[in-house]
Amino acid sequence: MKRRCPECLTYRHPSAFSGGIGCVCDVCAAAAQSAKRGALPCLNSNNCIGNHAESMISNKNKQLPEFHERLKKEADKKSAKLNEFSTSHKKSATALELNVHQFIETFGINHVGFLTLTFADDVQDVKEASRRFHSLRTNFLSKHFKHYICVYERTKKGRIHFHLIVNTREDIRRGLNFAAIAARNYTSANPALRQLWKLIRENVGKYGFGRSELLPVKTNSKGLARYVAKYIAKHIDSRKPEDKGYRLIRTTIDKKSLWKIATSNFSFRSVGSAEWRRKLESWVVAIEPYLKQYAVEMKGYEIPDIDQENYNIILSEVISPKWAFLNREIITNLA
Repeated sequence: MKRRCPECLTYRHPSAFSGGIGCVCDVCAAAAQSAKRGALPCLNSNNCIGNHAESMISNKNKQLPEFHERLKKEADKKSAKLNEFSTSHKKSATALELNVHQFIETFGINHVGFLTLTFADDVQDVKEASRRFHSLRTNFLSKHFKHYICVYERTKKGRIHFHLIVNTREDIRRGLNFAAIAARNYTSANPALRQLWKLIRENVGKYGFGRSELLPVKTNSKGLARYVAKYIAKHIDSRKPEDKGYRLIRTTIDKKSLWKIATSNFSFRSVGSAEWRRKLESWVVAIEPYLKQYAVEMKGYEIPDIDQENYNIILSEVISPKWAFLNREIITNLA
């Protein structure tokens, strides 16, 4: 027969009443005990009415958990790595310098301009910056500049802007007095350059851009190539976590571009790289007979002798496109 709890007025089985006759049910008894202990606090103090100075002193004297220091160190490491000018960035800067030099050599210094694009407002979101640039490139840049190399840079304050090397149809350098331009005297600019200034001024605002500047190359191809490559280092120094995954360098989408002579798919010559190549050669020599046998028996074709020209193609086909990653530990542990 069920009993009724005098507190919650609920009928329960006799086993739910540990206190005996006349006592409340176990659920109500547990709730009463919890109320005596008091609710768990959400804050160290009531921020709205508490003494802020005392709270600050109290919090300062409290010892933080051990994991807090560990998490802080990990966050500091990630932040340092984010702004580190890594080997990958050095490769990108080297490839950029070579391509800018070849860009100017291909089209001629008189038909190359240096274009800087800034936003009318304070754009710090890389997604929004990329969206606007894509719109400008599709609807305006591609119609007036057939080829370009673009580098995006984030300033110390976080604002994003773009630097471009563009190929112009007309000679924009002839007759230009660079000293006068530096003094804000633009009378020496020829009609072709003035026409481009007008087009840029009338159109970039439609795509959310503000002040923009187009000038011919002042010195030579090598000087501008080094100058532009430095923007990568400047950007990395001010880089934010959300910048990760976005292209630092954007170029014309054209496989026939003869000025594209370099990519970042190379290795610098160093002691470490020389040691890797030596061990890689030993590893390839050791496994080559097995690879040839495997190719015949399992894949049904013969592979040629492996050399420094074809090793990557053969290893990718027979083993895996990730052969270096999969076998890195074995190769590096070779004597």
